[in-house]
Amino acid sequence: MSTIKPRLLKGFRDFLPQQLWLRRKVIKTFIEVFEKYGYEPLETPALEYFDILMGKYGEQEKLVYNFEDFGGRKVALKYDLTVPASRVMAQYQSELSLPWKRYQIQPVWRADNTQKGRFREFYQCDADIFGAKDMVADAEFIVMGIEILTKLGFKDFKVRINNRKLLNGIASFIGKPDKFNDMVYVIDDWEKRDLEQNKSELLRRGFTIADVERIVDLILTSGDSNTRLDLLQEKLKEIPEAQEGIAELKKIFALVNNDKLDFDLSIARGLSYYTGPVWEWSIIEGRVGSVGGCGRYDKLVGGFTGMDIPATGGSFGLERIMEVLEDRQMLQQQDTNITVMVSIFNENLAKASFDLAADLRNRGIPTLLYPQFRPLKKQFEYADKKGIPYVIVLGEDEISLKVVALKDMKKKKQTIMPLSDALNILLNENLED
Repeated sequence: MSTIKPRLLKGFRDFLPQQLWLRRKVIKTFIEVFEKYGYEPLETPALEYFDILMGKYGEQEKLVYNFEDFGGRKVALKYDLTVPASRVMAQYQSELSLPWKRYQIQPVWRADNTQKGRFREFYQCDADIFGAKDMVADAEFIVMGIEILTKLGFKDFKVRINNRKLLNGIASFIGKPDKFNDMVYVIDDWEKRDLEQNKSELLRRGFTIADVERIVDLILTSGDSNTRLDLLQEKLKEIPEAQEGIAELKKIFALVNNDKLDFDLSIARGLSYYTGPVWEWSIIEGRVGSVGGCGRYDKLVGGFTGMDIPATGGSFGLERIMEVLEDRQMLQQQDTNITVMVSIFNENLAKASFDLAADLRNRGIPTLLYPQFRPLKKQFEYADKKGIPYVIVLGEDEISLKVVALKDMKKKKQTIMPLSDALNILLNENLED
């Protein structure tokens, strides 16, 4: 018989149970905080029409998986969750009350070069608010994100924020508004190069030496966030759009009032749909770098409807966060969600064990019934390997005396007790989990 070698596509992964338990813990944190702030769940399909996604990602569009389906339709795998959510906002306006807060935790796909922490299929934890133009929405999102990262155990991190209006203003300041995109793409990867490499890349993209010096002078402005914003406000006082962007940033700083928030002119967010404040979540300790990107995009929905609806929000990269949490052992390892395993003492008592397992589940106790008769030693070995904390043995003696034998797998101790006592132990264990 011929066989097919089991293998995975490059850039894609399987998640085994132990990995998924940890991922679910992290996802649960995101969901709990998102919903606490009033965000509602949304899911969208893996595939979108090609023209829905195109024109939204700038130079990154080359990474969008796209093809023609059997019906001759040009389709694409979603590159992010923001554009599909904007399509939903445009398509279901009559059913969605503004302002509308939504969150999505789903996979996206990018035809990217694979490396540690970078995959072609990965999950984003995304949240956005549509229909709110005031910086209150941006500030609240930042506060929410700080809470999420803190709950996950991160301490040394920054929210690095800038404003696309300020970057637009800089392009006008140097007299090159038509080269805004070229400037943004260099600034967006500023930290990946040294200063001379950044200068060379700007020159390569058609900026003059004088242009480059003025850009660098602005980016390297020193001082704390408020000082740098004040200096830029003075230097760009003749540029209305820059003044508007700085005013928005100052309002966000006043609302958030947290030293995690840091103004950084090198934050650009290369996606072309951003129109206002843009920010990234950066883990400082261990030089992990960015674990998420966000921003305001007030014209994206209007591209579908012809009428602009202001929006802001963004994504946390689940894979990057998981990698850091696992490498630093910041999550307690979990092998199972089962509290107790009910053994089968012999084939004649299978029905009694079956009924006991059902009773335990009905009481809210996660219970695994060993599915066949094997020597108890083998059943205990299985429970131990799975990390199940307790095993119940229900033999003929236990049934006649109306008791159970409860084995604590951590202490390797077995005790005969009434079922009511065993229930108290198991319920307490379940509450602790």
